[in-house]
Amino acid sequence: MLRIKIQNKYYLKCTVCSHITPNFWTWFEQEQQCPKCGSKHSEVWYNRRYQRLKRFTQGEPESFWRYFPYLPLLRRRHIVSKKEGAIPIEKWSFLEEYAKTKYGLDIDVHVCRNDLNGGTGTFKDIAASLAASIFKEIGIKQYCIASTGNSATAYAKYLSLAGVNCSVFMPEDAIVASEATISSYGQQVFRVMGDYAKAKEIAAGYADMHNIPMSTGNIDPIRIEAKKTMVFEWLRQMDKFPDVYIQAVSGGTGPLAIDKGIREIKHVYEDLKNPRFLLVQTDGCDPMVQAWEKAEAAGFPEGFEKDYPIIDNPRTEVPTLATGNPGTYPILAKLVQKSGGTFLRMKEKNLASVGKLVAYEQKVIPGPASAVCIAGFFIALQKGLIKNGETVLLNTGEGPNRAPLFLEQMIYTTRKVRNVEQCKPHEIENFREQLWNEVTP
Repeated sequence: MLRIKIQNKYYLKCTVCSHITPNFWTWFEQEQQCPKCGSKHSEVWYNRRYQRLKRFTQGEPESFWRYFPYLPLLRRRHIVSKKEGAIPIEKWSFLEEYAKTKYGLDIDVHVCRNDLNGGTGTFKDIAASLAASIFKEIGIKQYCIASTGNSATAYAKYLSLAGVNCSVFMPEDAIVASEATISSYGQQVFRVMGDYAKAKEIAAGYADMHNIPMSTGNIDPIRIEAKKTMVFEWLRQMDKFPDVYIQAVSGGTGPLAIDKGIREIKHVYEDLKNPRFLLVQTDGCDPMVQAWEKAEAAGFPEGFEKDYPIIDNPRTEVPTLATGNPGTYPILAKLVQKSGGTFLRMKEKNLASVGKLVAYEQKVIPGPASAVCIAGFFIALQKGLIKNGETVLLNTGEGPNRAPLFLEQMIYTTRKVRNVEQCKPHEIENFREQLWNEVTP
């Protein structure tokens, strides 16, 4: 445990009133909110020389902890890591070829596959690693989180490594595999009879009743600080900074973190700017898309970002994206608008088709949320949202191990037989046209 109230590495600054909180120990003492105005949205800033960052964006780091000088931890000995956050960014040429053949576009398509993270194989591992490290450093022993699956799974594992007890509140439709994984780490699970909003409500009551810190969700400064390192990784691995960024979105920490990361180093990398954010939801749970379409039709009137629907008990095949009450939409919508981006809707009936095509062409089986992101690429092309010569980055989420029922939908080559005469050799190439027609009829 390290309790240092006076340190010079970092501080938190309220985004509303600019009040300064000196460190995370104090942040948790004041219940993760600004003591002056009550806002829960503070950002971390550093007393560091960013000219040195160029040295860190070279070589082959094992994890995002390569960027330790720009993360809010004081002692390296408190790091809890499973080699996450420095995963290779892949080029997917089959998507480039499709864009060229179908739309006449010469584009570069890169994919950041979070299923390659060394913790639980999700986008949440880097945040959980930083949280576990900070909790270990400042002595937090109890924590609680409401989650649709991936965040809770990651936090359950990393916090158990740090010796922190984590109580997880999951909606009743959360994937059983996630529940089983969390339980296997010895962390407590409360299966809430209701949707994600209900799970958050009960988690908040539990946190208040037992005086236990609770995740503040997508604006949590710990999550933001971990995920901002995506920007550093783009500088390390990509010849050109992305023009377009595509992600399936539930709450929206990813884009918020990218914006924070760019603002943080803008004085050193003056040409950097946010990519166009193309954020994808499914027709099973699409409150952000609905809100955006309404605002767009009205010409984005003043205060449009505050007008969004709340979907109670969303019925979706992708429980990890089932956020029916998108509390971060007001922040996210303004960010998307400023970037020149948009929100996109994909049809859940196409999920398995996208998954099968990617597995066939790239030999990578995506999880359902990852398939939502990849579907967004095809929709963006159809809508003319990607321009010739641009670099596109797809940030995909979990792999199929996170959703075994979705994996079962990948079966399409099986033939039932009764005798050997019914068994004939096949040609892999024969499936290509069928799979492409399912995705792009």
